[in-house]
Amino acid sequence: MSTTVEKKTAARILIVVFFFSLGAALFVNILEIQKSFLFADEAVYYFITQSIAFDGDLEYTKKDIYRYRRNIDAGPLGIFLKKGKNDRIFFAKSFVYPLFAAPFVRIFGINGFLVFHAVLLGMLLWMGWTYLSAANRPLISLAAVLTFLFASVAIVYFIWIHPDFFNLFLIFSVLFLWLYKHRASIGGEPGDATRLRRFLLSDASDYAAAVLAGIAIFAKPPNVAVLGPIVLFYLLKKRFRKAALIVFFCLLAAGLFFGLNALHTGDWNYQGGERKAFYGKGGFPLEKPNLTFEKAKGNAMSTEGYADAHLLPFKAAVSNLFYYFFGRFTGVTWYFFPAVLFLILFLIRKKQLYQWLIFIAIFGEILIYIIMMPDNYGGGACVGNRYFLSIYPFFFFLAPMKVDVKRIAACWIAASLFIAPILVNPFFHSHYPDTHAKKPPFTWLPPELTLHNNFPTNTNPWAFRQQVYTHSDKNWIHFLDDNFLPRFPELNEKGFWTRGSHRADMLLKTYYPVKEVRVRLMNNRRISNTITVRVGGRRQSVVLGQKQWGELIFFPKPWKMESWHLYRVKIKAAKGSLPYLEEEASMERRNLGVYFELELFPEESGPDREE
Repeated sequence: MSTTVEKKTAARILIVVFFFSLGAALFVNILEIQKSFLFADEAVYYFITQSIAFDGDLEYTKKDIYRYRRNIDAGPLGIFLKKGKNDRIFFAKSFVYPLFAAPFVRIFGINGFLVFHAVLLGMLLWMGWTYLSAANRPLISLAAVLTFLFASVAIVYFIWIHPDFFNLFLIFSVLFLWLYKHRASIGGEPGDATRLRRFLLSDASDYAAAVLAGIAIFAKPPNVAVLGPIVLFYLLKKRFRKAALIVFFCLLAAGLFFGLNALHTGDWNYQGGERKAFYGKGGFPLEKPNLTFEKAKGNAMSTEGYADAHLLPFKAAVSNLFYYFFGRFTGVTWYFFPAVLFLILFLIRKKQLYQWLIFIAIFGEILIYIIMMPDNYGGGACVGNRYFLSIYPFFFFLAPMKVDVKRIAACWIAASLFIAPILVNPFFHSHYPDTHAKKPPFTWLPPELTLHNNFPTNTNPWAFRQQVYTHSDKNWIHFLDDNFLPRFPELNEKGFWTRGSHRADMLLKTYYPVKEVRVRLMNNRRISNTITVRVGGRRQSVVLGQKQWGELIFFPKPWKMESWHLYRVKIKAAKGSLPYLEEEASMERRNLGVYFELELFPEESGPDREE
């Protein structure tokens, strides 16, 4: 196949992918899939976009609640609002994504978000294809960029009413506009006289990249990392005037958006000031005349004083760097394997100057997240690490120029091993982001202890922050799977049953040092049952008779950070029991494994401390 024919074939495939995504975006029943309910960021971005599209402002009024309830039945469970100038209430999130999505939402309703994403997807594919075609055959280039997006969980965020896919597009566009001219010259792409190509090869494309970088910084401040490699590149090339102009255009764009926010709301920081998250307990502000911003129940969520409240010791940064790549819920290796492969290829092959600068920018931005957001660097209750979508494009441009078919195959093999269930049913896994992590191979991976308050498993209220009834009320269990049975207080269950013969995996959390953990166990109706318990790194077993009680004692060492102490606990019965089917008089329908209660004994030198 000639290069010209192959290029036309690749272009047709790209067009087909775009129109398929556009058709899905236009006609998918979002409200049915969402179960007529929006949560947290999705709710607030829906509100902001509606407000911009139909009111032309960022002010929260009763009209916004009416508009939401006319279309969506439940929620919004979590909207971020702040008190602004003249005591008016404003939405307290970046308005960049809603601003660009608003025209689509005005025309197509809630499906407009996905229509907007389809346009972004088409542009992303075109940029990636064009960029790689400088040094590769057109079909290989298209396969590579499709693999980059579709062999990772990045494509899952196409269906989210969230700015993460938009942020990926912004950063990708910045790097494309900067690097196309350098890669095209290195790859020896034949010249042509199109106006678009002349723009891409000119200094104007760098200034356009700077403007987009400024917008990206307003959207999410850690995106400032994208400006670094561009400016450093021209400084090292001794093109000082151009470097200065790039900084100027970036600051101009970012300053314009921050200025608009200050002009409209009275505060340049959309997450600062008197900011609260409202979850509907007792109603939302302005729903009723008595529900003012102050009287409606909301949680303070201002970023002022954020560093003092969230910065953790150096140990957390070291742990997070490991978790960032290999953690159960956020590990880049499992959820974004192409990024790790490109990183390995960068390390073992000859490197260009721009690649070194991109490499520095990658780890600079990663460090921003794991140091400034140590307890939530990946975005809570999401699939993989959604904040990584702003970093993911760097890896595409870090990769070697030539695309190897083996590289594409390796990415799809990794995707089939780790994220195939997510890719097959992204809507389900978006609603239940912990599902995949309850099965191998993810159960073999370490949970990110620093992120325990933001695990996807916490979306199950029966699994999150379950009280341990002992001498103090400052200890909880966080279950990491479904292999436990919710307790029934009416049956005086202070502990929990494990589910049949499955192993229950959990974290024990205390706010004081524990000297001794006693695990009290009661067997089901099996005559002889081996119960295995692991607390920390120590494992013990006991054989119990029918409904017999036993006790195991552990002296664990905690994983300690600040005022909290974490202990990994795993409990498993060799045999389960179904009393309803096995005992004529029993009405117990649960699949019982072993019942357990934890008794904790604090160290004498470790007084209780508040959370």
